[in-house]
Amino acid sequence: MDVFQTIHELSTAIRMSEPFAELRRAYEQVQRDPTAHQLFAKFRTLQKQLQQKQMSGFPVSDADVELLQQHLHVIEMNENIARLIQAEERLNELFAQAMAAMIQPIEQLYDGHS
Repeated sequence: MDVFQTIHELSTAIRMSEPFAELRRAYEQVQRDPTAHQLFAKFRTLQKQLQQKQMSGFPVSDADVELLQQHLHVIEMNENIARLIQAEERLNELFAQAMAAMIQPIEQLYDGHS
């Protein structure tokens, strides 16, 4: 069995899934709304900057987290972005289920059920 081929097939299946189609539709709607697009782009920039800071080993300040949370609160008030966030959450549920399935063999091995 080629694990990498299976991973590629999973990627394709995700792209063809309804949760991904819903995310795509919601994202396209945000792109068509100039206000939503600008708010979402700013949020993503802030989010990426915070992640880069964390990955570089720099401490994340309370002010950084507060700024991101404030912006999240603002963008969630936009109906199109709220729909996008909900769609992303549904897709993340699918990812969590996939991750649980992938980790299961390790857990079974460690629990003596290989």
